[in-house]
Amino acid sequence: MKIDIRKIEKNELKKVFEIEKKEFEPMNYPLFVLKQYYDLFSDLFLVAVNENKDVLGYAIGGINNNNEGWLLTVATKQEYRGKGIGRNLCTSLIDLLNVSAVYLTTHPDNFGAIHLYKNLGFKVMSTQENYYGDNSPRHIMKLDSSSQK
Repeated sequence: MKIDIRKIEKNELKKVFEIEKKEFEPMNYPLFVLKQYYDLFSDLFLVAVNENKDVLGYAIGGINNNNEGWLLTVATKQEYRGKGIGRNLCTSLIDLLNVSAVYLTTHPDNFGAIHLYKNLGFKVMSTQENYYGDNSPRHIMKLDSSSQK
C-alpha cells in the first residue's frame, strides 16, 4: 500500500473531522476549529492518503511567538495503525516546523502515542493534572533538534 504524506486540501476537512471525532471524542476538535487551523496553518496541516485518496490520518502543527514548534494533534484511523503512518506524519511535520524544539501534550494513559513520541526522541518534561482546566491530565513532551532521529 502506497501512502503519501502531503498538505491537506480543503475538501478533505470533513474526512479529517470524521477521524478526529472517532479517535478523540468527547475531547475532539469541532469542524470549525479544524477549518480555522486550515486557514491559519495550512502549510503545517498534513494528511496521509492512500492511492485511492482516502485520508488515513493527519497531523497539525503550529509555531508560537517563541519560535517553538507544537505538534497539536496527530491521528491515524485505527485500522491503519502500526503501519508507520503516524510516525511518518510526525517526522514530516517536524521537518516542516524547522525549529529548535517541538512540544506536544498527550494523556498519560495514551501508551501507544507515548511510545511513538519517545521513539521519535521526545521526552516527558512534566505532567500537569489539570492541563485544560477540566481535570484532564497531560504529559508535556519536548523534542530538541539535537535529539531528532
